[in-house]
Amino acid sequence: MALISPGSYWYIFGEANRYGYMTGARFASVFYYYYSQLKIGDPDAKIIGTSLLNWDYTCVGCGGPSTCDSLAYQCGKTWFKEFVASYESKYGAKPPVDIWAIDVYPLDWLNTPNSGAHAQIAIDQLTGMRQYLNTIPEYQNTPIWITEIGLHVGYDGWTSDQAGNLFPSGDYHWDKMSDYLVAVLDWLEQNASANQIEKWFFFTTWADIVNVGSDGHMGIIFFDGAVEGSSLNCLGEIYRARALNEVRLECDQNGESVTGSQVN
Repeated sequence: MALISPGSYWYIFGEANRYGYMTGARFASVFYYYYSQLKIGDPDAKIIGTSLLNWDYTCVGCGGPSTCDSLAYQCGKTWFKEFVASYESKYGAKPPVDIWAIDVYPLDWLNTPNSGAHAQIAIDQLTGMRQYLNTIPEYQNTPIWITEIGLHVGYDGWTSDQAGNLFPSGDYHWDKMSDYLVAVLDWLEQNASANQIEKWFFFTTWADIVNVGSDGHMGIIFFDGAVEGSSLNCLGEIYRARALNEVRLECDQNGESVTGSQVN
């Protein structure tokens, strides 16, 4: 695969810290194998380290504290430290990563609907990761890619059945989803360069937020449907306008686009 795609970026797994059996120590040899094979096929291959699910935040409403050592999953910072130390112990150098990746979700199942107030949690994950990377000489100039960023609960609340399926309840709040989206985009536009954040990808373009899937996502989406040709909703219009450096948009409570000031 690497041989026929020279110069490509290779993303070696995502959110390893979510899985209790996939410890940083165990993953070190897995990473080494894939790194070595990719470099055999293409010495110029660019390696993206496995993404972390958040840095030092885990989840509110998941049965434990929201910071490191939650019962929900191992926090990204703890997993990262174990992975780097184990790899260096086995192979005599720190993991040769060209890009560090992170998935940023201010998971909060209790304070619903989620809102712009959750943007600071997302921002703290990015600045915390950058600050720590800057303490490691090998990674001081290694950029960050946000491989996923989003928000999960746009409704007043939710219920679940015995099988663990989630069902939204109450109204969907376009304006609060918009507040989060705008706050995150504002911060990235102003601070991405200083924090060496090169790329960011929102999750997801579309999901069924009425008949919710197993991931529980009932938050930000950008399209009205899953099929080709579906229209952008107001959140999608916000994102598109920012990407094209057009007018600043927001969503009102009815899901209509509201024009703001011109983007500089």
